[in-house]
Amino acid sequence: MHIVIIWQRFLPYHIARINHARKKLEKLGHRLTAMEVSSNDVSYSLVPKLSDNAFEHICCFPDSSYHSHSAGNIHRKVLDVLESIGPDVVFAPASAFPEGMAAVTYRCSSGGRVFMMDDAWERTDLRGPLARYIKRRIHRNIDAAFVPAPSHRDYFFSIGFPEERIVYGVDVVDNGYFSSGAEAARLKEEEVRTSHNLPSNYFLFVGRFVERKGLATLIEAFGRYRAGAAIPWDLVIVGDGPDADLVRDLTECAQGIHLVGPKYGDVLCKYYALARVLIVPSLSDPWGLVINEGMASGLPVIVSRGCGAARSLIKEGENGWSFNPGDVEALTDSMSKTSSLQPDALKRFGEASRQIIADWSLDRFVDGVKQAIDIPRRPPAGLLSNMLTQVWKGRISVN
Repeated sequence: MHIVIIWQRFLPYHIARINHARKKLEKLGHRLTAMEVSSNDVSYSLVPKLSDNAFEHICCFPDSSYHSHSAGNIHRKVLDVLESIGPDVVFAPASAFPEGMAAVTYRCSSGGRVFMMDDAWERTDLRGPLARYIKRRIHRNIDAAFVPAPSHRDYFFSIGFPEERIVYGVDVVDNGYFSSGAEAARLKEEEVRTSHNLPSNYFLFVGRFVERKGLATLIEAFGRYRAGAAIPWDLVIVGDGPDADLVRDLTECAQGIHLVGPKYGDVLCKYYALARVLIVPSLSDPWGLVINEGMASGLPVIVSRGCGAARSLIKEGENGWSFNPGDVEALTDSMSKTSSLQPDALKRFGEASRQIIADWSLDRFVDGVKQAIDIPRRPPAGLLSNMLTQVWKGRISVN
């Protein structure tokens, strides 16, 4: 079986999943081709480019930005590539995006199967009844949804996927990489702390500087926490993005906040390694893969319930706490509770994180792929569904 996996742009966690899937699927006699729509985009412009990898790789628009192309252009190019290589099965992003709709169009003309990789849920889908209806009709031409966890099941049922056409495991990272990277850094703690100018005790934020990531909530809560703590921890903020000027303005006069810019790979592991707690304060987030990374690194976590992962990965009082998005008082309280824990208790929380995230390994992704390809093709969707599939080309957005 020839399987194609499409993503808008390959980020490190995509590459880890693809490499792992290729090894497992080849043993079963399958061929895997990874398709990247574009080699960069405005959302993740500073992420290192794809290096040499062992998997078969196609880039539709090399050395250009995803967001510099129209939806129609992306749809046409991805469809052309799919028709030229003729896969049996395609895993593609959601029907909201042109590359996803190109895969659905390919399915309708080829007789192949398409599986939609998506981590949306009730909080992140703000479309009205008409858009939901159109989506459900288009989804009749998609054979199954590949989603993060059972916590997302009811939402995908509501947009046209019966339970037997929902599989789980799409949102994982390379746990071993983050775990071993953090442990290696801890063995050289003083050297790492000195070379990166890191404080002795700090909360950590990792993410893009956009409104929905909740940085304004975090910065206000940290100010309140610091004002009331006898021996306060610091806050290290890793990242960059469109709201960088706003973040600098909010932190300009704040004490104990360190803006360190974007960090990737082995360097990022060092920031996870020496942190005491990871905070993910998103107002709205389909999942929140930094939670996986922090937990694999052995960190307690404080996570907004605006993150899709909160329902699956946070065990209250065991590996951390969750709070309602935008609730400054609750976040302040969680920071105070966590920083008052004794070192042994913090270690237990971190070990609990490792144990929980162990079930969310790269194998979970491959198991989801294998379950999906055993699902038969859906019956004919009908004239209206086919017409809507032909008309809708997807949209380009920055989030």
